[in-house]
Amino acid sequence: MGIFGNLFGRKKLKTTDSDFGVIESFSTRGNDVGWLINKIYLNSQIEILIAGDKEGIAENQKRILLNALNNETEIKSESEKALKEQYSNANMEFESVEKHFDLKGISVRNDGFEMAFQQRNEPYYFFNVHFENNKQVGVSIDG
Repeated sequence: MGIFGNLFGRKKLKTTDSDFGVIESFSTRGNDVGWLINKIYLNSQIEILIAGDKEGIAENQKRILLNALNNETEIKSESEKALKEQYSNANMEFESVEKHFDLKGISVRNDGFEMAFQQRNEPYYFFNVHFENNKQVGVSIDG
């Protein structure tokens, strides 16, 4: 890697995870690594961002993620409840997650995870549903 590569580029790390196969890093800071997992979830091709180190995914975050992935029906129901409430607060009619949103990704944290849904129609806002113990605990909206 040349001087510009050292200044601006990053060499991506790869590892093989027992549950997710080959995964690639999206960020590295010292020994801390952000890992990217591509997965189909809720009938959408999504990106999952999860922390770890150069050896692989953090075990606590992996448990949280696997629990969510293995409880798809519950997570969908909780997401729908949260998004329906947001639409109701805005005096908008809500039909279903599939009708109004595309799931774009999941970010895992030490205390839960966040699912990013993008509206299918204008204004294309992102609705980020926050989860702890597979229960939605809040929603933030990004324009």
